[in-house]
Amino acid sequence: MRFLTLGSLMLTLPLVGCGTKQYRHVEPSGFLGDYSKMVEGKSNEALSVYVNPQADCRKYSKAIIEPVVFQEIPGYTTLASLKAEDQSMLLALGRETISSAMREGQFEIVDQPGPDVLRVKSAIIEADKANMVMALGLSVAPYLWEISTVWGVSAGKWPFLGELAGEMEISDAQTGERLFASVDKVVGTLFSTLNPINVWGDVRDGFEFWRIREGKRMKSCRATGSFHMPEDERGWMRKTFDYMAP
Repeated sequence: MRFLTLGSLMLTLPLVGCGTKQYRHVEPSGFLGDYSKMVEGKSNEALSVYVNPQADCRKYSKAIIEPVVFQEIPGYTTLASLKAEDQSMLLALGRETISSAMREGQFEIVDQPGPDVLRVKSAIIEADKANMVMALGLSVAPYLWEISTVWGVSAGKWPFLGELAGEMEISDAQTGERLFASVDKVVGTLFSTLNPINVWGDVRDGFEFWRIREGKRMKSCRATGSFHMPEDERGWMRKTFDYMAP
């Protein structure tokens, strides 16, 4: 049976609500400059993407990874107000996420441009830790559960959980030609981080979500030449859960 009621979806939420999921929309920060050729990402892609149709990833075997930076969305000021240690933690996680994805694709990390070298630049544009008191309240109070479930299904996330958004560009290190660009946002799910000392758990899970996805992208592009994500392996039920479950 291919049709699920809202009630049956909610009954399964505790089974699929662990970890982080992709949000439904994201605002660009201006970091990438030109967004005119970007389109809505489909299936297992980032929310907004550009893939150069002329790019052949098989030409490249190395990558320069520029330092990850903060570039806040206009009107969003949380990043600037974070403690220094939290800022350092986020930037380090961002760097390791990209480095790991490049290594998954068998790209050598270098610091000099060349004919077979990619340049990767990226920015964290949102990073909000979870409000653990409110998150715990949602998980144990039935009336709050009902209210937040209706709101969460509509909005695509539970209130008070962590959020992470970023932008990335991959270009030819010699010519500067843009080969790939993306803007994406991920959010926590209920029960993903109920440890009161792990307020950044959703954000860490978000980086892991990106690390796995971009690792698949880079591994695929070395084989096919395309920066498009390989075919989504999720079945229709999992896709429905991932979209509907807050």
